[in-house]
Amino acid sequence: MKLSISLLAASLATADAGVWGNLRRRLSFEKVATYSPGSQVTDHCAIDRDQRAIENELARKTNESWQNAQQIYLQGGNSKSYALLTLSEPLRADVPKGTAVTGKNADGNEVAGK
Repeated sequence: MKLSISLLAASLATADAGVWGNLRRRLSFEKVATYSPGSQVTDHCAIDRDQRAIENELARKTNESWQNAQQIYLQGGNSKSYALLTLSEPLRADVPKGTAVTGKNADGNEVAGK
């Protein structure tokens, strides 16, 4: 039974390859070492850098370093997500860092960031 299912699956895959072989979706995300992920994961991978930065700040043992460590923990450092914006028309003025921005993603859902 297992052999017949395997043969059926292999024959379907071979048949589909001729018809659908050129229609495969090809995503391109930043490589992690030599691994090519199927989604955008690089911000998650950078959390070790945040951990190192937090530990370095805490090792300094000052009020300022405690605040710096807390800021990295709350806001992210290397692991913070980002978005690439495509503008429908050019900006008329500079946008200050931290300004709230809203828009719609490719699915038409509203997204926000700063």
